Amino acid sequence: MQEKPATIEPWVDGAKPPSKGADALQMRPESGTFVREGATFAGAPYISARGLGLKTYAGYAYREVDVDVHKGELVAVRGRNGSGKTALLLTLAGRMKQTEGTLNVGEFELPRQRSKAERHVGLGLFSGLNDLQDSLTAAYALGAEFELYGRKPRREAVTDYLRQWQLGDVANVRVKDLTSQKLAQLGIALAFVGEPDAVVVDDVESQLTMSQSEALVDLLLDAARTRNVAVVVGVVERDLAAMADATVYLSKDGE
Repeated sequence: MQEKPATIEPWVDGAKPPSKGADALQMRPESGTFVREGATFAGAPYISARGLGLKTYAGYAYREVDVDVHKGELVAVRGRNGSGKTALLLTLAGRMKQTEGTLNVGEFELPRQRSKAERHVGLGLFSGLNDLQDSLTAAYALGAEFELYGRKPRREAVTDYLRQWQLGDVANVRVKDLTSQKLAQLGIALAFVGEPDAVVVDDVESQLTMSQSEALVDLLLDAARTRNVAVVVGVVERDLAAMADATVYLSKDGE
């Protein structure tokens, strides 16, 4: 495995960038590049990284990443599967340690204060990390999450919270019977239970149509704005990244 990923040339002036599928990733900024698509946000970012890298025995999972995420903002991490998206997302959430660069989450410096920082960052569902038991209903899973934060809401409060996330119709449905879209929505709802300052979400595309994925990104964008939370989401498709306020681009080694 090469030490540094080969770069991918930015879109040429006047050329129309590819819109969907694998071709959409063939012409884009260099890996690790941070591009702000929309309006700038005032004040200091809640999450800020410079030269962030994670080197493993097999090479770099990601490297030389710069990113700023303000409260009220949605930032996309875009790259193919295997490009280091999940590792970067978990690092930004304080669940993994970087080996290079600087990372601040709120007032905390990581990795030294990682355990403190992670209490302020909610996680969507990450496969193999915080999977839900198949036998649980959506309402039970949500109630259990509330209890982790010392709250024991009445059934009506749980149902009302599910409705806020467009999940009122699946309150009594078991996790194993939820559609992929509803399961992803439940993961997002759980991430916001602790009223975090930041939320990190991975995989809003697997087994979903583009319109379903767009609906999830819209849900995250609305939550970032209305709840004043810094939100980061991992995506593959260019059109999904374009919905965010800013994008970090990643590529595999050798691309």
